[in-house]
Amino acid sequence: MVHLVRIALPGSNAFLVRGARTILVDCGGAADRDALGAALAREGLAPSDLTLLVLTHAHATTAGNAWWLQQGHGVPVAIHAADAPILATGCDRPHRPVSPLAALQRWLEEPGFEAVVPDVVLGHSTPLWRHGVGVTAVHTPGHTIGSVSVLCPAGDAIVGDLVSGGWMGGRLRAHTPTRHWFAECPERVARSLALLERLGAARVHPAVGGELAMSAIIASLGVHEADRVGASPVRHRERRLARLASRRQLRPI
Repeated sequence: MVHLVRIALPGSNAFLVRGARTILVDCGGAADRDALGAALAREGLAPSDLTLLVLTHAHATTAGNAWWLQQGHGVPVAIHAADAPILATGCDRPHRPVSPLAALQRWLEEPGFEAVVPDVVLGHSTPLWRHGVGVTAVHTPGHTIGSVSVLCPAGDAIVGDLVSGGWMGGRLRAHTPTRHWFAECPERVARSLALLERLGAARVHPAVGGELAMSAIIASLGVHEADRVGASPVRHRERRLARLASRRQLRPI
């Protein structure tokens, strides 16, 4: 059985995923370090109790404490292969705003983070049961080319900045789906959301805002039938993953 614990850090959300052991998904910015340590302590955990840190993508707001956890507490770090070079340099790629209003948010960007060489490089779908939790990291590009989501057996998906909840950093209407301010490959966002829906995700947990219903995301963010099916070669992987999910092979415990 898998249990999710949301850690609402000042800059973004992190998530504990607890099974036989405990992994952490995202870890906030460097300014959130004390808050992260305090949240772990409230759950009865020391940082060294974590068996893995999974980064949904390599941005300062979600990876800012990866070096501290890895070098200071021996926690292995996992990230998708496409974002691993960014993590290893500590320099964000330029953020691509999705609207003129989003461009105004660039002043909020953090300049960078402490570079980390990942211990685990994730692929298209990577089961994490070897780390003590029966979940799967699935490649869901959009916000960055190497973004991943962590898919849990009961229908929960931790998606990083693939989507957001509400406005003003989730302070207003936190459970309303909204587009994130930035997307490195915006044409992939809808297709990644459609993939998660096909794989059984009913509840979405973003890095900004509160829990979102997948049905509300599909209805409000323009995920169309063309994003769900099609013969394009780039969708071969998605169809394969959908077949695995239908056979209950995607999420080994």
